[in-house]
Amino acid sequence: MALYDSSVLIDYLDARDEATAYVEEHLDERAVTVPLVLFEVYQGEVFKTGTADFDAVDGALGWVDVVDETPDLSRAAAELQQELAQDGTPFSPRDAFVAGAAYGLDERLVVADDDFDVQGLTETIDVDFLPERE
Repeated sequence: MALYDSSVLIDYLDARDEATAYVEEHLDERAVTVPLVLFEVYQGEVFKTGTADFDAVDGALGWVDVVDETPDLSRAAAELQQELAQDGTPFSPRDAFVAGAAYGLDERLVVADDDFDVQGLTETIDVDFLPERE
């Protein structure tokens, strides 16, 4: 089971080899994300050249379940952010929420950017880092 960050989902939608291969290798596992991540993916449609096609995004990401954000997930995210901050590691609120959701759901986090390369994070949750775009 894994919680996907927008960096991976966007790379998947762009047919980037690493993201596509990772998703295909894990299609038999539960794949989840949070509404905030889906919003970030939709933002890519808003700012691209041409007409936004939100239905195409929904169709292409049909293998991902969007979980409800609950007070427990919000608290887990804040607790994770506090734990990392105590170690002197700054973590943006958005990324802390995504990582905290993985923590609260006891899911592996899958990312494709260095925003999650934060000291102490991998000691708290499992994180699969896909290569970043160059």
